[in-house]
Amino acid sequence: MSDKPKPQRYASWTAGKLPLPELREMKKRGEKIVMVTAYDAPSARLADAAGVDLILVGDSSGMVVHGRESTVAVSLDEIVFMTQWVTRGARRPLVVADMPFGSYEVSDEQAVTNAVRLVKEGGADAVKLERGGTSVSRARAVAAAGVPVMGHVGLTPQTATVLGGFKAQGRTAERAQQLVDEALALEEAGCFAVVLEAVPSEVARAVTQALSVPTIGIGAGGDTDGQVLVWHDMLGFYEGNAPRFVKRYADLGAVITEALGRYAEEVRSGAFPEQQHTYAMPDEELAAFDAVRPPTRRR
Repeated sequence: MSDKPKPQRYASWTAGKLPLPELREMKKRGEKIVMVTAYDAPSARLADAAGVDLILVGDSSGMVVHGRESTVAVSLDEIVFMTQWVTRGARRPLVVADMPFGSYEVSDEQAVTNAVRLVKEGGADAVKLERGGTSVSRARAVAAAGVPVMGHVGLTPQTATVLGGFKAQGRTAERAQQLVDEALALEEAGCFAVVLEAVPSEVARAVTQALSVPTIGIGAGGDTDGQVLVWHDMLGFYEGNAPRFVKRYADLGAVITEALGRYAEEVRSGAFPEQQHTYAMPDEELAAFDAVRPPTRRR
């Protein structure tokens, strides 16, 4: 890891979690917020060590970890389990758990019950839900129950079919204004931040300027208050088609494949394991064992 000093904002919270109100202060100071997805303890530890501010336990796991075609089939139980793993690895970043499709659509009561479960069983610091519309009522109910809520507008993968597929949103004046209104409604409902996904940078800028809470962009340009990327996309070991807004910071897929190939070759050739990788018995114990063990059978 780099020896570069961490940003000054870390000075006030190195002993514990990033305080939730600090996100709004970061927006006021113009300090960018860093968010990344993670789905297990080792990834969360690495994200923590790198100094990220927020970790999202995303239902994107359905595609990049579970091999599904979309996020829709991800269950609440799966998010609970992954959140437990992530919170064991993350100490300082705030952990936000996605509320998967079907976990909040029915009623405010359903949304509150499942959000509380993600906090009590999963250990999440906050939850995230998609869309405006009825989700505004759900966000208000969850926030009123004492669970911090992050909103999400623009391309909402859980309802991508309704939106016409995984494509940019807000590209007409009418739809752009609708996104601004949805984000404002989510802020008014009590959301502490709003994710803007796959929207034109001009629309993201307008939303960011309209809100007093931070915006987190993914495919929304550089004028949002922070950015989020999916772990497997940015590190290069997801075989699916990555969106155009993904920047690959490493090609770990190639590194892992090469390492596994060398391992397989050494096992097959007998080069692994070497003496340094094996255990030995004391000489006197080996002699005693040789004296009592049955003779080797012929093959």
